[in-house]
Amino acid sequence: MTTRTEVASSRPGPGPLTVLGWTNITLGASAAAFTWVTSLVLHKPGDPLIAAFAFLFITASYTRDRLDPADTDRSPRAAWIAGHRRHLTWWTTACAAAMLPITVLRPWCAAVVVLVGAMAWLYTAPLIPWHGRRLAVRQLPGVKLPYTMAGWLAIAVLLPAVQQRLLLDARTWYIAVTGVLIGSVTALLNDLRDLRTDALAGTSSLPVLLGERRTRVAAYGMAVGGAAVGQLVLPFPTVLWAAYNSTVLATYRPRPSQYPRPWGDAQGLVVLAAALLTR
Repeated sequence: MTTRTEVASSRPGPGPLTVLGWTNITLGASAAAFTWVTSLVLHKPGDPLIAAFAFLFITASYTRDRLDPADTDRSPRAAWIAGHRRHLTWWTTACAAAMLPITVLRPWCAAVVVLVGAMAWLYTAPLIPWHGRRLAVRQLPGVKLPYTMAGWLAIAVLLPAVQQRLLLDARTWYIAVTGVLIGSVTALLNDLRDLRTDALAGTSSLPVLLGERRTRVAAYGMAVGGAAVGQLVLPFPTVLWAAYNSTVLATYRPRPSQYPRPWGDAQGLVVLAAALLTR
């Protein structure tokens, strides 16, 4: 009789693009690319160290999160990560170590580490009194999306803006609002993917609260709003970005144990390419 292990081992492994998505390398590259987009909006040269920090921080933190043994995910991605836990742990450690010299050369990066780290702790710590018990921030209705986007905003927009001494520049906040709205489309796609595990974990994400259809409508509305604000700083790239993320969402159908295609994780690379080609 063929055992379950033999059946599993006979299945083809994930392709290169899927592996890049599962290890969060694509997502890290996307964050790095968007720090460059922010600099272009501010008419300043991109900073390779800030971009490297964004890549390392996002890759390490998201991979570390997926290595959490308390994760209730039972998807093929989770199984693949479990099978490569030692290598991914070394990779995460290497990324964290590589960030140290950057925080010395770019001290604002250290501030972002503290800020986002504190946000992550507050997200899971049961500190909020509620009817005789204590809740974590993640258990509050609808908080997951703004929390996710706030971390992205700090790394991809505010960090390069502070480094360029242009935090109060109107263009910084135009691209920030644009990025939060359009980036939320992919964040909500991931929340649709995590609908079951979020419900089990007590995380009241928008899909848990609204259901799939209303979540999609809200996401498309955010894409339109983001593209409208984007006309003030990057007219064509932000329209392309909104259309790109909306297409990825429209073609995605949540299925049990399925990880979305890596195209959504690559959105920052798409925006950067469009911005460079239209300069």
